[in-house]
Amino acid sequence: MDSRDRRRFPRMRTAWPVLVEAADGRVGVGQVIDVSLSGMRISTNLTIQVDTAVTLRVTLPKHTGRLEILAKVARQEGGALGLVFFTLNQGEAERVAPYVAPGDIRHWAKRVSVSLPVRIETGTEDQDVVHARTVDLSTSGGRITTDGAVLAAGDVVVVELPGPEIGGTLRLPAVVWEAYTSGAVVVFANLARAEHLKLRNYLSHFE
Repeated sequence: MDSRDRRRFPRMRTAWPVLVEAADGRVGVGQVIDVSLSGMRISTNLTIQVDTAVTLRVTLPKHTGRLEILAKVARQEGGALGLVFFTLNQGEAERVAPYVAPGDIRHWAKRVSVSLPVRIETGTEDQDVVHARTVDLSTSGGRITTDGAVLAAGDVVVVELPGPEIGGTLRLPAVVWEAYTSGAVVVFANLARAEHLKLRNYLSHFE
C-alpha cells in the first residue's frame, strides 16, 4: 500500500481554478484535481521543489467565494503537485467540507449531542415526510432516530430543524449516508457558506 492510500482523509475529485504562489514569488495558474481536509493535488505550470511552502488561492464552485491557504509541496507527479495544508481553521474546513468525502467530514466535524424533533422531506408531496429526532448534530450532518420509518442510503432529502427561539427553522439539503431500521446518518450536501455559518451559529446554542 502506498502513502496515498494511508491518508487520514481520502480525497474527492474536483475541477477548481487555483493560483499558486511559490516562496520565491513565482505565481502560476492551475486546477485542483482532488481535495481533502488535509491537502489537495493540483495541476500547474509551475515547477516547485518538494518541501517548499506555497500560498494557494482557490476559487470554490457555485459562487461560494475563494480561499487562501498555506501549504507545503509533499510530492511532484509529472505536471501535478501533491500539497499538504499547514493549517486549516474551522471556518476554512467548513467551506471545503461540502466538496470532500462525506464519511470523513462526519468523523472530523465536532458533534453536539442534542435531541430535537426534525422533519425529513424525501419527496415533493406532503406525505413524503419522515418525522425523526436527532441524536447528535454537527456542521457536516447528524444521526437521527425515525420511530420505525425506514430511509434508504443514497436518498437525497431536506432536513428541517426547528428553532424559532434561536433564529428560525433551518432547511438543509442532505444525503442519507447510512440507514438502518430505527434511524439513519445524514450528511449535509452542497451547503452555501451562508448556510454553514447559520448552522454553526445554530449549533453553538447547544454546546
